[in-house]
Amino acid sequence: MIDFWHIIGSNPVQSGGDVRSALDRLSGRLDELDPADLVKFSEKLREALYGIDRRELAEIPVVLAGGLELPQTGDHFLYARCACILAGRDKYDATLRASSDFARFVKPFSQAAEGLLYIASSVYEKKVGSEMRMGGGFAIESMSNVQGWAE
Repeated sequence: MIDFWHIIGSNPVQSGGDVRSALDRLSGRLDELDPADLVKFSEKLREALYGIDRRELAEIPVVLAGGLELPQTGDHFLYARCACILAGRDKYDATLRASSDFARFVKPFSQAAEGLLYIASSVYEKKVGSEMRMGGGFAIESMSNVQGWAE
């Protein structure tokens, strides 16, 4: 049994550089896992992404320099959720308790967190020499969590 949140760790996620550093550290920790645990990690990641797929989080606008506010796209929201997860369990849990805590991840730098989606499969492919195969599980696309998008 893997400890997903222990592997993720707690990372400052306040800039693109922070995100890249967190992904580098995570890659090192994932490299220590066997292929079966890499699959389990990917499944837990999908579950965590699904858990914060919620309308109130997706409706937080992106605020650009100069104060311009734009709605999040589906991809932006997915990558903001990745940034939230990279920050660690405490930040993730805080987001579940108060949606306003998610606003810190709805910044342009969060797009660098997209790498979280591919890092375990990349490590797996290097170890095994083939692509990671996963069964069903949780969908990660925005608006997949029906309960999180209910009126």
